[in-house]
Amino acid sequence: MGEGIIIKRKRADTKMRPRDHVAARSREAITPLAPSAETTTLRAWAEVDLAAIARNIQAVRRLLSRSCRLMAVVKADAYGHGVVPVCRAALAADAAWLGVATLGEGVALRLGEISAPILVLGGLTAGEVADATAHGLSISITSQEMAEIVLRHAGAVPPVHLKVDTGMTRLGLFPEDVPVLLDRLTAKGVPVEGCYTQLACADEPDHVMTQEQLVRFRPALEAIRARVPRALIHVANSAGALTSPHTHFDMVRVGLAMYGLYPSPQMASLGSLHPAMRLYSRVVRTARVGPGTAVSYGAAYRTKTSTTIATIACGYADGYPRLAGERGEVLIRGRRHRIAGRVCMDHLMVDVGDHSVEAGDVAQLFGDAISADEVAAWAQTISYEILCGVGLRVPRIYVHNGVS
Repeated sequence: MGEGIIIKRKRADTKMRPRDHVAARSREAITPLAPSAETTTLRAWAEVDLAAIARNIQAVRRLLSRSCRLMAVVKADAYGHGVVPVCRAALAADAAWLGVATLGEGVALRLGEISAPILVLGGLTAGEVADATAHGLSISITSQEMAEIVLRHAGAVPPVHLKVDTGMTRLGLFPEDVPVLLDRLTAKGVPVEGCYTQLACADEPDHVMTQEQLVRFRPALEAIRARVPRALIHVANSAGALTSPHTHFDMVRVGLAMYGLYPSPQMASLGSLHPAMRLYSRVVRTARVGPGTAVSYGAAYRTKTSTTIATIACGYADGYPRLAGERGEVLIRGRRHRIAGRVCMDHLMVDVGDHSVEAGDVAQLFGDAISADEVAAWAQTISYEILCGVGLRVPRIYVHNGVS
């Protein structure tokens, strides 16, 4: 799971800095990304820079106190980057914990010989609690129902973290219920290892909701500090880690920032993050056509002049969002070109005009020259979905790149 193709090398074929995609909007030529030897037989691939993962963690760590720990959130196959290689890079860069969504994700890491502390952030069934214990995973109590499961199995449960619902209305215990539950857990000998909540609006700096959630969290915080003083308190997600030191407590949970993207555009000046994933494909056909030529399903796109249509071997089954075809662009030979017509399951077409493009040319669909944030905007979604959506049939190639 998530191993991909591991290539340890430095690329010297690009000098573009991670946020230079802003300047690239001008459609001026930029340094092209040449195909590397190990990708010559691939139709599409995602290059994952493990050095960028490490640098991003270190950039966040510089914003934390020395005693504050960092949990690397690696659910959903490390946001599509490939979980085992990413975990190894994150732990080597001083991440202290790993966060997953499900029991299966945690077990997969143990099978991948990851021995670091792992917290399952989602709720579990009674049968899964026993499996979590067997694999040395910490679990979250995410509801009163799950609390009763844990209490029934006291003596055979792993360490628990209490999740408190302070405003997400998704998972968690209500703050006023935490003191009584803590008394019941400690009386039964259940090891309480931590307590946390999820911020709903931390990606909007100084949002009033963040302060309201901290106020709601206070009864749970006071109860756990009084009863289990060594328990880890963790509140901040990536946005909180970057912008709100008062939410850091004992540990922060870092997801999106670790992968080199900012939770909101206004945060881009707060750190030095580098996108870790670049999605590439190849031109597989070029066709010179006249004005009025229909392109793709529905004939929604028609050429205005004589032009060249390049077909690229990547579609929505590979994770490129269909909605991005309305406004999207790809990079070929250092230039941006508009997608022509609807994105297909296995291909998309690009109008390259009179520019020289040939079958076999590499196209970057997102990464450094075109950001995942841009693709998300074209597709009317968020960058999380773009990263997680890269399909299983797209190989991951792991590199250790230098950043200029």
